[in-house]
Amino acid sequence: MGKTFVVENRAGASGTIAMGLVARAAPDGYTLLSNEMTQTVVPGLFPKLTFDPIKDLTAVSIIAEAPYVLVVNSKVPVNSLSELVSYAKANPGKLNYASGGAGSGPHIAGELLKSVAGIEMTHIAYKGSGPAVQDLLSGQVEVLITAAPTVAQHMSSGRIRALAVAHKQRITLLPNVPTAAEGGYPAFTIANWFGLAAPRGTPATIVNQLHGEVLKMLAKQEVRDKLIAAGAEPVGMGPVEAGKHVEAEAKRWGELIVKAAIKSE
Repeated sequence: MGKTFVVENRAGASGTIAMGLVARAAPDGYTLLSNEMTQTVVPGLFPKLTFDPIKDLTAVSIIAEAPYVLVVNSKVPVNSLSELVSYAKANPGKLNYASGGAGSGPHIAGELLKSVAGIEMTHIAYKGSGPAVQDLLSGQVEVLITAAPTVAQHMSSGRIRALAVAHKQRITLLPNVPTAAEGGYPAFTIANWFGLAAPRGTPATIVNQLHGEVLKMLAKQEVRDKLIAAGAEPVGMGPVEAGKHVEAEAKRWGELIVKAAIKSE
């Protein structure tokens, strides 16, 4: 766009500090939020926020999606999603699944699998994805459902096995790993998405202009290659479709959070 963009990292409180900053900013297109799946999870985890993470932000685009992949320690005697479900049902409570913390994406993913497959697994929360992966590799926990790049580098070690991609189609980074639908569980879909949002009330002309720039960016092969290498699939979803996606995801995760009684740390 020929302009300087300043990246201001406002970490903390599961992203709600950054979300609130943008939600309260002037709706002129000069303050934007680099958002992701967490935006649709926090309404269920923090119902008493001083702003609405969904209604007070306007979707510009879903730029890319990073589907989650279900991996198990190689000592678990299963080779597919259906075999894992059968094993879990035959051994109730025996399987532990890891996450980077209560209310995190992998925690949500584990509860989603339990819900759609009708199985029981015990959640083990770690302080970050690094320790979770290390204990998966060592066999301290049996299952982890996380973004593909988190575990892709360990696939060749022989210590873990990928069973399914929780998405409607296979991903470029792991082309030989079947989808959850192929494994018989089409409702087991979860992907961390990365997008752009603006304050509520930002004029449609500005929102559409920003989306146009996103499409120009995604048309560049070097950008697409970097996204794919990071385990993300380019999307480029427009404002209307992106807004509907955010609302649908917030509803889906909100219902699961209540059902599974998930609490934030």
